[in-house]
Amino acid sequence: MTLPIILVVIVMVAGFAATIAIGQSKTNKEGNPGYFHQTGKKWANLSWIYVVCTIAIVAVLIYALNR
Repeated sequence: MTLPIILVVIVMVAGFAATIAIGQSKTNKEGNPGYFHQTGKKWANLSWIYVVCTIAIVAVLIYALNR
């Protein structure tokens, strides 16, 4: 059961890194200057999505490990 946990963590870290890379890319900054208005609200919403997904994945893994 260790392999699925490792794979989930790898996918989560890769998704987080890709999100940060896209958000900070030069193309994104030039292509949509309005993107950086209300950044606090956008980061808060994104953080909540990550928190909810992390909790859901942990719950599924705990359930799978205790079956």
